[in-house]
Amino acid sequence: MFFNKHSLLTLIILSLFARSESVENTENAPEENINNDTIEETPLNEVVEANVTEIDNLPSYLNLTGVTHTDAPTNVTETTNSTVKYVSCIPNEGDPQVHLVNDTELIKFLLPNPNITNKETPANCIAILFYSKYCPFSSLAAPHFNALPRAFPTLKMVAINAMWYHIFNAQNGVVGVPSLLLFHNGKPVAKFNESEYTLELFSRFITKHTGISPEVKSYVTSADFSGPVSSIPTKEDDMLLLLSWVFIVVCIAYYFSKSKYWSWIVETVQNTWRESEAQAQHEHAE
Repeated sequence: MFFNKHSLLTLIILSLFARSESVENTENAPEENINNDTIEETPLNEVVEANVTEIDNLPSYLNLTGVTHTDAPTNVTETTNSTVKYVSCIPNEGDPQVHLVNDTELIKFLLPNPNITNKETPANCIAILFYSKYCPFSSLAAPHFNALPRAFPTLKMVAINAMWYHIFNAQNGVVGVPSLLLFHNGKPVAKFNESEYTLELFSRFITKHTGISPEVKSYVTSADFSGPVSSIPTKEDDMLLLLSWVFIVVCIAYYFSKSKYWSWIVETVQNTWRESEAQAQHEHAE
């Protein structure tokens, strides 16, 4: 009996010892795998670095990965300029000065050629300033526009009083003065949208849409302040404005005469007048 118990105890101890060894082997197994992975990873990294080096040595026009490299800056200005289409203008052979025109003369200048269908075809170009002699902003822009024909002697420059000949305002989208528009073959192609009116900005506007460079020595002189477009606002009475105010006052008086307030005022005045007459007669009778 003692032998059996002793043998059983020995078997239990041996089984526990064998189980502990298996657990230790299991815990050491991941470390061995990790070490094996590390050993095998080193040559793989070397292969990847070698491939990357070979790809970098390829010509720049080859894109094997489909990924665009952004480290090389692109010239946005060159891309934009390549897509800009200038209007083609026929050189003007007249005097390089501003011409003040009326509606009839302007219609003649803007007569289109039906055979010209696009901006790239050479045609008559004309820069038109819509101004008002009563507007102080038009007066500020006047000397700079007067000097513009000397900067672009091959381009026709005219000015028209937008307050007198307002028929062209709605046709060309003119909502205020001064407004500078560039026409090609009788059609507006560009509008000056800057808040300042200077010879430099006017020149940039013309060059941007025509490709014509201004003359080197272009500047505003004292003669440009004298005309053709006046640089001094006119202070004479505007008859159209005066008639407008008269019309407004007449309309207000007419509608007020039809209101109940007017009837109440008239009735109050009549009653007061009757009472005063009655009181005067009573005093006279006494």
